[in-house]
Amino acid sequence: MLNSKELATFRKQLLYWFRRFQRDLPWRRTKDPYRIWLSEIMLQQTRVAAAIPYYERFLQRFPDVRMLATAPQEEVLRWWAGLGYYSRARNLQKAAQEIVAKYGGEFPTRLKDLLTLPGIGNYTAAAILSMAFGEKHAVLDGNVARVLARLGAIRGDLRESQRWQELQKTADGLLEPKYPGDWNQAIMELGATVCTPRSPQCLLCPVAQYCEGRRLGIAESLPEKRIKHTTVEVTLAAAVFVDGKGQTILYPP
Repeated sequence: MLNSKELATFRKQLLYWFRRFQRDLPWRRTKDPYRIWLSEIMLQQTRVAAAIPYYERFLQRFPDVRMLATAPQEEVLRWWAGLGYYSRARNLQKAAQEIVAKYGGEFPTRLKDLLTLPGIGNYTAAAILSMAFGEKHAVLDGNVARVLARLGAIRGDLRESQRWQELQKTADGLLEPKYPGDWNQAIMELGATVCTPRSPQCLLCPVAQYCEGRRLGIAESLPEKRIKHTTVEVTLAAAVFVDGKGQTILYPP
C-alpha cells in the first residue's frame, strides 16, 4: 500500500493528529489493563458518550479485578444495569475470576493466554496488550476496517473471512512499533471522528493524501455493503392420475 518513506510519514502524521486532537476519554488516562479491558467491553455495544458514566460508576464499586471477581453476580449485574447485553457483564466477571485463579490477579501479557478468557477475542486482546503493555499487536474493528478499505480502495464484503484476514495483515503492517498503543487508538479515533461511515470529513483527515478511495472519488461508498439475498416463496402444483391400465399420468405444473 505504501513504500517505506510514505509509511514513516503516514505514521508520523496520524500520531501527531491524534496527540493533538484526540477526545479526552477516561480510559485514555491510564495504563491499567483492567480499566482498559473494562472500557473495551463496555464499548462493544454502547456509544462512547453513553458508556462514560457507567464506566466511572462501575470502577467506583469494582476498582480492580479482584473486587470484580469476588463480588456476587447479582451485584455485578445491578451495577451494569442500563447498558444492556448482560452477557458482557457475566463474561467480564468470569474472566476476572480466571485472572485471579490462574494468574494471581495479574493480567496475562501473552496473546494466547488472553484469548482463553471469556469474552476476549482478537480485537480486545490486541487493545489490552498494546495500550497497557506496549506490545506490538494491531487492532482491527469496524472503524479500522473502514479506514483501511478507503485507504486501499478495497471493494467487496469486508466481513468475509479471507478479506478480514487480509485486512488484519494490512493493519499489522501499518502498526507503529514504537507506540503501538497510541497507534491503535489513533487509527480507531480517525475512523470514529473523521473517516465516519457517512459523510467522511476528508478535508480534515491527516492522511488524506494517501487515500486511494478519495483519489478515485469512491471513499464514501466504501466499504461496500453486504448484498442481502431475498427469499422468494414459490408454490407449485401438479396433478397425478392413474388410468384404467394402472399407468400413472403426471401433469407438470
